[in-house]
Amino acid sequence: MASRRSNQEWKTLLQQCEESSLTIKEFCRQNNLATSAFYTKRQQLNVVDERRDNGFVHAQITERTMQYQVPQPPVANMALSIGDIELSIPQGTSAIYLAELIEALRS
Repeated sequence: MASRRSNQEWKTLLQQCEESSLTIKEFCRQNNLATSAFYTKRQQLNVVDERRDNGFVHAQITERTMQYQVPQPPVANMALSIGDIELSIPQGTSAIYLAELIEALRS
């Protein structure tokens, strides 16, 4: 008759399976476990193999840091005059956008 495993023993086995590169079927075969018992116990103990189920990895904070926001100097603007319209445009505005804007203002 097979010996009964404690919940702690099952948790250890489930953790070992999760950390191994083996499939559950192969892990069960190597450890003389019935796959049905493995799945049942995993569900009972509410152990989820996060790596295989959703692709997320548990992250730990190793260092706390403070973040400060330094005020940015004001951006210089360009003055654009077309007819009776005057626009103040930040430097670095896309040339393509400016060309489209000028074309729209001319029409």
